[in-house]
Parts: sequence; C-alpha cells; structure tokens
Amino acid sequence: MKVTANEHYRRAQDFYGNAVWPLPESDQRMLPGYRKMRDAFDKAGQMVRPPFERVQVAFEGKILEGYFRKPGGPAARKFPTVIAFQGADTMAENTILGGAGSYVARGMAFVAIDFPGQGGPLRLQDLHLPPDPERILEAIIDYLETRPDVDATRIGVMGISMGGWGTPRAASGEKRIKAIWMAAGSYDLGADLFDYYPPIQERVRWIIGARDLVDARKKLRDYTLEGRANKIECPMLVGYGGDDRIMDPQGAYRLYQASVNARREMLAGMGHPQHNVRAGGPRGERAASLQDWAMKQLRADVG
Repeated sequence: MKVTANEHYRRAQDFYGNAVWPLPESDQRMLPGYRKMRDAFDKAGQMVRPPFERVQVAFEGKILEGYFRKPGGPAARKFPTVIAFQGADTMAENTILGGAGSYVARGMAFVAIDFPGQGGPLRLQDLHLPPDPERILEAIIDYLETRPDVDATRIGVMGISMGGWGTPRAASGEKRIKAIWMAAGSYDLGADLFDYYPPIQERVRWIIGARDLVDARKKLRDYTLEGRANKIECPMLVGYGGDDRIMDPQGAYRLYQASVNARREMLAGMGHPQHNVRAGGPRGERAASLQDWAMKQLRADVG
C-alpha cells in the first residue's frame, strides 16, 4: 500500500509542478500550488524510502535546500560529484528524480539544490539569481568539502538552459570546479535568451529581481562572460542546438571562441528539449553524451 501511495503522491507532485512552473509571481495560484507540490513530494518520501537525502547549504545568511544522491558502495568511499545548475523553470524535486539517476549509474554523486532565482528560494525567500553565481557554487562546494562521501577534488557542474550561462560564469570564478558541461551554452544571458526569446522576458525579470523589463535589460549587462570566459581553465563541453528557438546557438559558439584557456569541445544536438529530442525527448531516446563525457572528466568508477 505504501508503494502505491508513493506513486500517487509522486504523480500529484508532478501535476502540481507542471501547473506551477509557468505561473508568474503575480498569479494568486502560484504560491499555494508550489506549496502543494512540495507537500506531495514530501509525503511521497514518507511512504517509500527515497534514493536521496535532503541537504541544506548556508548561503550569505540564508539556507538553500536540496537533495544529494549517490551510488551504493562501502561507507568510506568518496565519489566524484556533479552539481546541477538548473534552468529558469526547473525545480530540484524533479531534477533529483530525473536526470540525477543517469549520473549516479555512472559512479558519480549528484546534488540538486534550488539556487536563488529558482524553486523555493525565488518563491519563498524572494532570492534572485546574481550576475556572479560563483558565489552560490562557492557555498555549495564548501558544504561538499565537509562530506566524507565526496571527493572534493573531482567536482563538476552541469548546466541546462539558463544554467548554460550560469555554469561557465561560475567556473570563471570558482577554481574548485574541475569540469563543466552544458546543454544550450550561453555567453551573454541578455543577448542569448532575453532578446532572442521575448516570451521569456517577464520570467527572466523575476528571476534576476528587476523592477520591470527596462530595469531587467540594464541589469542583464552584468550577466555576461565578456572579460571572464578566458578565466575558465577546466575542461568544458558546450552543447547547443542548431534549431534551438529559446537559446541562441550563436551564444554557445561565442562562449567556445572566448574560452581560450579551457580544453573545450562543442556538441550539436543539445538544445532545448521542446525542439530537440536528443536533449530532452523521451528518456529512452536521449543520448548519454553529456553523462559519458562527465564520467571521463571526473574519473568516475562504476565498479
């Protein structure tokens, strides 16, 4: 019976999540719906032991909540670890039960935490994504260094969508990041997303904490890798979609060109899932290119 209850709660969580993520901050259904999503997720975890643990990370006087998942093995084993830099509409509850498994199966631990500008921090704490997200990664890596099951010399960051800008930006300032890879890489968030895909402008405004679209455009001048891409020194895989309608694939190319001090590669077919089956279609049809590349860079061992 508990297994069945878990499945129903997870289904409810999925329904609430899909209903909530498109809602703006002004919609009266947004916050109650988000709380119901979290409640259903929590109740699912009470029915069946989840494959993850809940974690909290101290960040500049606030607490960021998320989940940590790792492979099985001896208690003393230290794992290379992947930090997820999620997209504009992603929530940690879906990430830890979705994409995390493909990394765990390849011998890597996985951390899904809602950053400022995402999930709970945005909706419950009014925390917004800063132009220097390396501050967030610094706090998360500080936490990971305290864990006996993490090899802090083998930490990588994966970025999806908006995280395709945040991941390389963070790596330009946080040198403990040893590899980065992204689907829909970006050089300049204003040019590559805000201007390229106008329907997302109001959401971006909310995420970065701007008063209006005019203010958002001014703030976004700082959300760039101009003058910083050459500070990325770790291996980097820049995914892009030639037919991506949400993130400009030319931004991925500009990122690749400017990152002259990184051992870097580009990978086609990794744009937004709405337009590219390889990146985000049915899970059974998705290529494992990003996971396999990460496994090699972080020297993961499935044995």
